[in-house]
Amino acid sequence: MHSSKGETPFKLVYDTNAMIPVEVMEPTLRMETLEEDNNTNERRVDLDLLPDVREAAHVHEFACKLRAEKKYNSRVVPRKLKEGDLVLRRTIRDASSNKLTPNWDGPFCVREEVGRGAFKSEELGGRQVPRTWNLTNLRFYYS
Repeated sequence: MHSSKGETPFKLVYDTNAMIPVEVMEPTLRMETLEEDNNTNERRVDLDLLPDVREAAHVHEFACKLRAEKKYNSRVVPRKLKEGDLVLRRTIRDASSNKLTPNWDGPFCVREEVGRGAFKSEELGGRQVPRTWNLTNLRFYYS
C-alpha cells in the first residue's frame, strides 16, 4: 500500500485487490463467497467507479505534496544579496587541492544579480570575475 495514495497500484488499475496464489488454492472466505454471475456485475460497477477512486487518490497525493512543500519552506531561511555586499565563494576543488586547501575564496563584491540566485561579482580591486555564481556557492563575508 502506498501511503501517499492510500491504495495499491493494482487497485488503482483494476479497482480490486490482488489475490495471491495461496488465496486461490486454499479455501478462504473470499473464494467461498464468490459467485461468478454476481461477480461479473460487481466488476462492471467497480470499473465504472474506478475514475472516482483514481481522482481521490490524485487529490490525496497532491495534498501530501503540498504539506511536504509547506513544511520544507517553513524551515528554509531566505538569503538576499544586494549590490555591494561582500561575499565569499566556494573553492573549486581540483587535483592539486588537499585537505588543507581553504574551502572559501574571497572576499568579492556583488556587482549585479543576473537571474534567480545567480550573481556576477568582482574582486575588491575592481577586476570582474568572468563567470556567474549561484547563491548556494556564496556566503556573506562579515568584516
